Amino acid sequence: MKTLLKMSLLAVGLATAASSLVNAAEVAPAAAPAGKHPHRHAALAHRKMVRHHVAKQLGLSAEQTATLKADRAKTHDAVKAIRADASLTPEQKKAKLRDTVKSARTEMRSVLTPDQQTQLKQLRSRGRRQR
Repeated sequence: MKTLLKMSLLAVGLATAASSLVNAAEVAPAAAPAGKHPHRHAALAHRKMVRHHVAKQLGLSAEQTATLKADRAKTHDAVKAIRADASLTPEQKKAKLRDTVKSARTEMRSVLTPDQQTQLKQLRSRGRRQR
C-alpha cells in the first residue's frame, strides 16, 4: 500500500512538473524571439525607465521630450547604417560610431536649458559615485 501511494504521488509530481515545463516552453518564444539576446527587452525597459526618471528630474517640457526622442531615433538610424556598412573596417566603424554618438550627445544637450544641463551633470556625477 505504501509503495503504491508513493508511486502515485511521484507520478502526480512528475506530471505537474512536466506540464509546467510544457507551459514554459509555449510562453518562452513569445517572451524572447529567436536570435535575440535574452536580456535585451529588460535592458531596453530599464533605459526607458531611466530616461523617464531623468526627464522628470530635469522638468523637461513636452517639446523638449519630443525633440530628444526624434534625435534618439536619428542617432539610432545612423548607428544602424554604420554597423551595416561592409566597406568599413572594424576600427573605422568604431571611430565613426564614437564621432556619431559624441555629436548626438552635444546636439541633445543643446536642447536643454543651462539650468537643466547643470542638473544633468549633477545627476550623472551622483550616479557615477554610486557605482
